[in-house]
Amino acid sequence: MTRQRLLAALIAAGLCSLTQAETSPYYIGASQTFSHDSNLLRLSDTQVAPDGFSKSDTISTTSLLAGIDQPFGRQRAYGNISLRANRLSNNETFNNEGYSLTGGLDWETIEHISGSIKATANRNLARFNTEDIGLVTKKNLETTQQIDATVRVGVVTAFTVEATAGHRSVDYTAAEYQGREFRQDNISLGLRYRPSSATTLGVEVRDTKGKYPKFRQFTDGTFEADRFERRDLGFTAYVAPSDVSSFSGRVSFGKTDYEVATERSFSGATGYVSWNWKPTGKLRFDTRLTRDPGQDSYFFDSAISNATIEYSRVTTALRVRADYELSAKVGLNASVGASHRSLASTLFNSTQTGSDRSTNLALGALWTPTRSLQFGCDLSHDRRRGEQPLSSNLSDTTYSCYGQATLQ
Repeated sequence: MTRQRLLAALIAAGLCSLTQAETSPYYIGASQTFSHDSNLLRLSDTQVAPDGFSKSDTISTTSLLAGIDQPFGRQRAYGNISLRANRLSNNETFNNEGYSLTGGLDWETIEHISGSIKATANRNLARFNTEDIGLVTKKNLETTQQIDATVRVGVVTAFTVEATAGHRSVDYTAAEYQGREFRQDNISLGLRYRPSSATTLGVEVRDTKGKYPKFRQFTDGTFEADRFERRDLGFTAYVAPSDVSSFSGRVSFGKTDYEVATERSFSGATGYVSWNWKPTGKLRFDTRLTRDPGQDSYFFDSAISNATIEYSRVTTALRVRADYELSAKVGLNASVGASHRSLASTLFNSTQTGSDRSTNLALGALWTPTRSLQFGCDLSHDRRRGEQPLSSNLSDTTYSCYGQATLQ
């Protein structure tokens, strides 16, 4: 038996075993997406694509999926993996393979002590940046990694003490982006008070330290690193005034100091406020306003883009999303977002500052004919208004359709 036939037989046997288990904690699957991007290179309104490249492109993304969600005793272990192959029609230079990995453990003891640990890793084609770096016409892959751990001590009263620690890193394959690679560590200690099931209040202190290890390269080939530190005092709240509405938020007062790129230093309030409203059984709204330093804007789900690190000094973003269940198997969604970025050059010996504003409109539809099958289409339009040299005017429209099949 050839290796290919043996592999096919093993996969078929695995699928049969999964279909026989009604409550299997495992799943495997595959998905196919076709998308079109009108401004893949993120060129400004006045730029043209260089020779041999196309401003727009059609992308085929084939993914293999697998995951597990297994409770045992008081614990729960989970994990999932997605392996992707991306092929572009016009800009074959950027063909790439990517992945998304997530693994975690939720645990609990009998003495009111609980916690969690979660690790993620992602590799994607980095978002093009044509301002302070210039258009890089070679494949540049961005790898992000993050691990977070939480320990909670809940006593008999309504109070809970919570401690967290985390690490994140970002790396690029293109040398032109090495100045943007960074490492960041954070720790926090907080106290939460839950006077009722509808209200939770909290306070925490947080310390964050980070480093750009290759911030600047000298003529002899050595590097100068840039380090930063941020200290925050934060307050959190969750209030559910009714069964159909809830509010949550965080406000932090702190200061960020950079050793080299001091123009990025910041002192002031950051945080978010979120409102979830479900006026009917089929309609749901999610409104979120965020204001966070550049690196955190990426990990806290920026309203405009979640495809690359935000290198802004501070990003303020507003997003409103609506989800509607047209039927038990068909769902629709729409969202509108706006953001403002306060910019500061992070490369070389520059003190340039600036800002830009962006808007985003998106529509989506999802059809789930069976538990194992899922089909959907999405349409999105972005518009940015900025000034050189740190930003520019640009627009981009993307649309995609996908199908996914899983067995569990």
